[in-house]
Amino acid sequence: MERKVAIVSHVQTKHSSDIGMPRERMLFNLVKELHNKVGITRHDVDSYVLCSNDFEAGRTISTVFEDTPVGAYMKDETKVEMDGIMALIYATMRILSGQFDTALVVANSLGGSQFRPFLIMEYQLDPTFDRQVGLINELNAGAFQARSYMDKYGLDEWFLDAISARLLRNGAINPYALRSKDDATPEYVASSEYYYEPLRKLHCYPFSDGACAVLLACGEKAKELCEKPVWIKGFSNSLETCRLGERELYTSPSTKQAAEKAYKAAGISDPANEIDVAEISAKFAHQEPIICESLGLFPEGSAEDVAKNDLAEITGKMPISPSGGGICTYVFSAAGLINVAQCCQQLTGEAGDAQVPNAKIALAHGQDGFCAQHNSVVILSSEEG
Repeated sequence: MERKVAIVSHVQTKHSSDIGMPRERMLFNLVKELHNKVGITRHDVDSYVLCSNDFEAGRTISTVFEDTPVGAYMKDETKVEMDGIMALIYATMRILSGQFDTALVVANSLGGSQFRPFLIMEYQLDPTFDRQVGLINELNAGAFQARSYMDKYGLDEWFLDAISARLLRNGAINPYALRSKDDATPEYVASSEYYYEPLRKLHCYPFSDGACAVLLACGEKAKELCEKPVWIKGFSNSLETCRLGERELYTSPSTKQAAEKAYKAAGISDPANEIDVAEISAKFAHQEPIICESLGLFPEGSAEDVAKNDLAEITGKMPISPSGGGICTYVFSAAGLINVAQCCQQLTGEAGDAQVPNAKIALAHGQDGFCAQHNSVVILSSEEG
């Protein structure tokens, strides 16, 4: 990337099962907070990239009533339908084009109060067969994926319980998290009800309302707007087939491919030793090791060893999702962008009790589709380089 791009500022809502206000008011409050934080107005933003989904919003052109409250009225504005991290990648490319110096990315969803994500996800199934048969939904597909990983490596459910317990404890020190428990144990998670074996309620993401906004700028402008820009060093995304029967679910080739390209752009050759912290978009407990292993952060099939040796803890060798990740909050359309914001907090030393010491390089991940069909990776750094 010849032109440099950095994250200037970010804000997110306190996520909940019911935000208690209209979507438009939530977005207005969010962006107003960012404006005040940076000391700008809407006229200082060259381009707007919004992320929401027609099926989730219950209307076509879901951003039609979002433009005005975020300040995009009569401005350059475009939309991404998938995950917010993909909107961030699009905004980065717009700045890299040289046509814009600043871009505001805003992603939101009301998956706690206005729709049921498990039902909406059925529209991402293959429409000519899988959806018509009516046997597959997001929950049992997640259970197939978990069982595939467990059978491949000979694991039992304990590692799922341990992952969720760690994330729930992390969520307790994240002021934005929806679900948390400061003394969560594997036994506590194992006491929750089954949805589809081996998945229990606390192995699965909670339905969440919320939003996130991230302001990007070219290198020169970023230095004018803030003292600690977070630099975007590399990014990529990759997509697999939507037909579950054509995929090996115990691994994630699209995550691996996206990571390889992002690492190459960022100059990373040994991710397990060069990356200091990662925020992973895992909607179910078993997806964390599948994604992390595909990212090269842990060896294949090592989920139980990682849990037993506390390697993914905030104080571990490779801290994974200090925010609590998708087990604590999963805001559709905004989850990956929230991961970017959490990484920025780590790199600027503003993560509070969740702070990873001396964090300089962070990885933010986002996903979309059944069983993490579409994956995106962004590498961030506290140093311009």
